[in-house]
Amino acid sequence: MKKPILYFFVAVISIVGVFTACQPDDNPDDITPVVDARLKYQGVWNCTESSTMSYTVNISLDTVNGTQIKMFNFHNLGFEEFSFGIVSNNTITLPSQTMCLGTTTIEGTATMQTNNTTVDFYYTVNDGVNLDTIQAVYTKQSS
Repeated sequence: MKKPILYFFVAVISIVGVFTACQPDDNPDDITPVVDARLKYQGVWNCTESSTMSYTVNISLDTVNGTQIKMFNFHNLGFEEFSFGIVSNNTITLPSQTMCLGTTTIEGTATMQTNNTTVDFYYTVNDGVNLDTIQAVYTKQSS
């Protein structure tokens, strides 16, 4: 008489275990999508440098490197020229890089302000003759 109760108890435990094991670990509705930090930088920006020079810069996402952006007309060097920046949240790092057929070297950093429409840039530009230290403010014109 004890054996049928034991078999019944083992069967119930096994069935409960199977149904419990089949439950998903996470609710798909609870998953927060990852937002690309570079998106807030994409668009047309008005740049005003500390020298009061003002010009337009186009920023696009680098399609090859998921952490980089491309800045066309950086330092007013022309829309055929671009520099790249590495984005980490609200910071852009401009690693040392050459532009203008290798005649100009740039390097610096930038910080996005909390309004997501203003970026403060600090960088150097070396054309082989002059080393300029630039402070610039980028103001977003359109996405």
